[in-house]
Amino acid sequence: MRIRGYGAGTGAGGHGQGGDRPGAFRRRHRPGERLAGRVLRREAPGLAWVDFQGLELLASIASDPEPGETLLFEVLRTDPDIVLREIPVARAAGDPLGPAADAFWAARSQFEANAAPLREALEAAGPGPARRQAAFARALDAAPELEALFRTLEQARAAASALTAARGAGSLEYRPWLVPRALSGEMLVAGRPARPGGEAVTETTFSFAVPGPGQCELRLLESATRASARLLAEHPDKAAELLLALRAGGWPGERVRLFAPAPLPAPARAGALAALLRAAGARPRLSRRV
Repeated sequence: MRIRGYGAGTGAGGHGQGGDRPGAFRRRHRPGERLAGRVLRREAPGLAWVDFQGLELLASIASDPEPGETLLFEVLRTDPDIVLREIPVARAAGDPLGPAADAFWAARSQFEANAAPLREALEAAGPGPARRQAAFARALDAAPELEALFRTLEQARAAASALTAARGAGSLEYRPWLVPRALSGEMLVAGRPARPGGEAVTETTFSFAVPGPGQCELRLLESATRASARLLAEHPDKAAELLLALRAGGWPGERVRLFAPAPLPAPARAGALAALLRAAGARPRLSRRV
């Protein structure tokens, strides 16, 4: 996808205002982040205006999507030019989880685009999820605009979570204090009943991205007596430092046995929520230059 121009800018934070829309995009987003973009209108075949949470960009998209369609992208780089990779998301016609997922992704992108002060507060809080969660709450209290964006995000998360829970996939959670460096985090938490002779298990799938390892997924299984987790990464050879950071940060906890990083399957790069959207014949997406 290649940026050809720019249009109106709206939304919280004011970054969409003014003429330098590519510059505003660079200030708001970081490589590795997954973000949603809604196609507003076609300018010409293969050329469309896309709304990235209030920031309108004119982009060439070879797949030529329909106006109103929401697409999921990964930011590959922002300098010297902006390059996004469109992430394939299979969708079943009439599935209410599709629009709910789109709303969650859009609200998350809007929130994280303005959340630099929160990331700083989380880094400064030190080890321990409880300490970081308290720091997160204090930082929100001090920033009414961010708090409003977080409320919108929580409403979208709750709506999608009701649907994921109804199909037995567990609750959808957004917990940015668990891994302060993580981008585009989303988590599914599901309780599994005990099998004969076994124990009840809580299964957690946490999708996120960090510079270096790229797109990641932590798969955690916990019972009353044991717990284990494996980190899957787009670049597992660069994930050793992330494992150390997880240990030092206090999550998923000292009792959890962490296995060596393994490669993340390509379909999982879209995240845990996208994996629930199943449809036949989803059209392939290619890398685009913005």
